[in-house]
Amino acid sequence: MRGKLYANNITKKEFNKCCINESVSEWMEQDIIVPDTKPDALKIVYVNVTPYVSDVEVMEDRVKLVGKLNYFVIYRVDDEKFNTRGLFASYPFTQNLEVKGISKDMNVTVIPSVKNIIYALPNERKISVKAEVCFRVRGKCTTNVNLINSFDPEENIECKMCTGNFSNILQHKKSIIASKDDVMLPKDAEDFFEILDLNTKIKNTEYKESYNKIMVKGDIEACMLYLPDSEEKKVKKTKLMVPFSAMIELENINDRSKFEIEYNLQNFDLKQKSDIESSKTMSADYRIEADVTMFEDEEIEYVDDFYSQTRELNYDRTELNVVKKDFVIVKNIELRENLSNILPENTNVVDYTLDSNSINSTINPDNSVHIEGNAKVNIITQNAENSELETKQVDVLVNADVTLENVTSDAKITVDISNNGINLTQSGRDIDIDMNIMAKCYVENVANINIIDKIDGDKLDLASLDSMNIYIVKPGDTLWHIAKKYKTSVEKILKTNEDILDPDKINVGQKIFVIR
Repeated sequence: MRGKLYANNITKKEFNKCCINESVSEWMEQDIIVPDTKPDALKIVYVNVTPYVSDVEVMEDRVKLVGKLNYFVIYRVDDEKFNTRGLFASYPFTQNLEVKGISKDMNVTVIPSVKNIIYALPNERKISVKAEVCFRVRGKCTTNVNLINSFDPEENIECKMCTGNFSNILQHKKSIIASKDDVMLPKDAEDFFEILDLNTKIKNTEYKESYNKIMVKGDIEACMLYLPDSEEKKVKKTKLMVPFSAMIELENINDRSKFEIEYNLQNFDLKQKSDIESSKTMSADYRIEADVTMFEDEEIEYVDDFYSQTRELNYDRTELNVVKKDFVIVKNIELRENLSNILPENTNVVDYTLDSNSINSTINPDNSVHIEGNAKVNIITQNAENSELETKQVDVLVNADVTLENVTSDAKITVDISNNGINLTQSGRDIDIDMNIMAKCYVENVANINIIDKIDGDKLDLASLDSMNIYIVKPGDTLWHIAKKYKTSVEKILKTNEDILDPDKINVGQKIFVIR
């Protein structure tokens, strides 16, 4: 007789599903027109392209992006005061990316970076720039499942219990931090005539939690290359810090709550205050997306498998791949390079940047990470005699393995490589380079859990079952599987074979007596 079987205790849980982490590259072209207020361009010296993404629309297998590209161009001119000038331009873009597996129910973050830049000077009033922009797309989502904790004792069900520690996402919250602040250049900075280049980075981030809120804060580090407003033609470099902070509201923060926060700089503009005489007062207009994940570590016990000694059970079983723990491991690789006779005579280094986009990572069989490629150091020099600027690129070989702690054998690992700092020292024509490459490793320790539903069963015909069997152990067998096969219990098998059976280990070919 068929009848419905009731679970005695069911717990509803929300698990993290494995995330999407893909990189999609797109080439973008732009013609930049030299304005009438600036002299003709004779030669392009340097081009820097900074991408920003301000809006993300997620569809099935597709992401629509809205943002802008900021261009800083350094070019040579025929001018009595300055033979080098700078040009800033900003252009909006809309881009559609094909990302398999992405969906509307995911929390999606897109981080852009520039991999390659190609430029040309078709004529003295037009600069053509083609940039390869790499979009790192990360998508996370959760799934709700019902886990069986136990059955009614009267059902006489044998249960195989499973216990796991899970870091379960409780909330995703994206918050925009935007402001337009007045900032002062450092005291040693000179009044400037024109900005040549600008590079930004978010640093010194921290957070503090309070009642259903967290306070986040940090700095935007802006490194500026500029022409001073003086008779001296030497290009100058300065650095300023723009602080930011915000209060982000969350629900149900408690003592067990933990947080992961990622920051995405969506916009940064730095301009001179037109209503103030000193050019050391700047206006910084910025927009930062703070992506907050609140999670909680929890130990969960649930029924992984079961059977009845008196009924033939029917049920639906779904194997679900979920994330037990989702965390980030940051590894820094320090490199030092000494290069002799690399610079032309009578030149001084005025600026340098590190490009890590040509460094790749692979996951070794032991879940360590192999990092290999070329770190590209872009150097801008100025001739001491004629004040002309030139650029030079130096490749530094990167070849390293890093070990990751607390990573399971079936973990899913993705790695982002970025520049974590560079210092260059010049001695005549020689340079010493100290750099730090950061490998940000996103680790997902995964597990397969059995979701059981729609349970019913027929009364078992006990007369058709042998009361005594001799079973020869096969590869992959466990005492649980043998007990389930013969509708008995593990305890009964152990008691029957107590003189010959190790409860923690059975061997292929071993004979086991099974009595119902």
